[in-house]
Amino acid sequence: MVVTENLMQFIWKLRLFNTIGLLSSDGEPLTVINLGQHNLNAGPDFLMAHIRLGDKEWYGNIEIHIRSSDWDRHHHQDDTAYNNVILHVVWVNDKVIQRRDGSVIPTILLSECVDPHLLDKYSMMMNTTNWVPCQSQLSSVDSLKKTMWLDALSYERLEMKVQVIFGLLADHGNDWEKVFWIWMCRCMGLKVNAETFHELGEKLPLPLLHKYRSDILKIEAIFFGTGGFLPGEGDDKYANLLYKEFIYHQRVHEIAIVNGGWKKLRMRPYNFPELRIAQLVALFSQKSLNLSTILSLENVADARSLFCIDPLNEYWKCRFSLGGKTSIEHSGKIGKGTIDVLLVNVVVLFLFAYGKYYGIEKYIDRAIHFMETLPAEKNTIIKRFEEFEWVAENASQSQAILQLKKLYCDKKQCLHCRIGAEILRSG
Repeated sequence: MVVTENLMQFIWKLRLFNTIGLLSSDGEPLTVINLGQHNLNAGPDFLMAHIRLGDKEWYGNIEIHIRSSDWDRHHHQDDTAYNNVILHVVWVNDKVIQRRDGSVIPTILLSECVDPHLLDKYSMMMNTTNWVPCQSQLSSVDSLKKTMWLDALSYERLEMKVQVIFGLLADHGNDWEKVFWIWMCRCMGLKVNAETFHELGEKLPLPLLHKYRSDILKIEAIFFGTGGFLPGEGDDKYANLLYKEFIYHQRVHEIAIVNGGWKKLRMRPYNFPELRIAQLVALFSQKSLNLSTILSLENVADARSLFCIDPLNEYWKCRFSLGGKTSIEHSGKIGKGTIDVLLVNVVVLFLFAYGKYYGIEKYIDRAIHFMETLPAEKNTIIKRFEEFEWVAENASQSQAILQLKKLYCDKKQCLHCRIGAEILRSG
């Protein structure tokens, strides 16, 4: 199999090599007292290590390469950051290497110290076509280790999402309310229309909407007009009213219209973008939905009630889109499943983001508590993991499983996964 530096670093970090009777490439007895701290930044791979070579103690750094000649190929001999390297760990020793001052660096051949079974297990995980590289062993993972890893992954996922929010804040002059509504719109679009809804959120004139909060006709006109759903006058009287209202405000306030295309193909009518926009209008006008409202939420029940809107106006009773009448009657209310999705992707995220940004622990704790209280999401990934006896008990764990699958399993980052590491080191 092809050995990588990542695998060698993994083996070194977890001491997965035979430490008895170690010898340097020069035949001197070698004892690794302290492996060092794994360095994820520029410079040597492990810092502050401690070894005994012969009868001398050495304190310094450790560098890992596939071939010892990689030292010269990477120009470490000219880099002062590598002057304090006390041990060169290699898989193939094809050259004597030196520091900048010409002194020879002790070398150890790691390939002679590693159990072949570990390499075989790693090779199988890397070359498998299974949905999850280690799926045949997933059910045997200790429950405590599984829970601890899911907790860490859930937090990691929140941290990653927060960076996106921080990026939007930087783009919009730290306007939290604007960024909140951009993200609120994005999440109402689900995966299919997320980008176009995102653009809608960016182009909505929030100050103008706040001015007309109590006038549902004006707000709907601005929402649908900005979304590009009011192309001109037609046979639909209500749509004509919205169009005339929007044209006036567009001219006076120079409102831009979204460029993105809306998608409906193979979509349930309840997820049609026009109905979602009508629901957004209701949330904006009925609930005064904004960031300060989110920050005031104390529990999941209050959070759910925030998204429980009154039935939409009579126009939407038999419609899922503008002008498109149907025989199906509905209230236009947001479904419980969608509400819980919004709680995870909007409420939890903004509590966490605000707490992180300003260092307010109560918001961070509340976000995590909400995640642990909300039910697990239901999707194909969560269901597949249930087959391996990984059943998500709450939204925190279902989010963690999504993180595990997409960032570790799909990318075969087994060396950076606690479960993968446990399987490799076992036996």
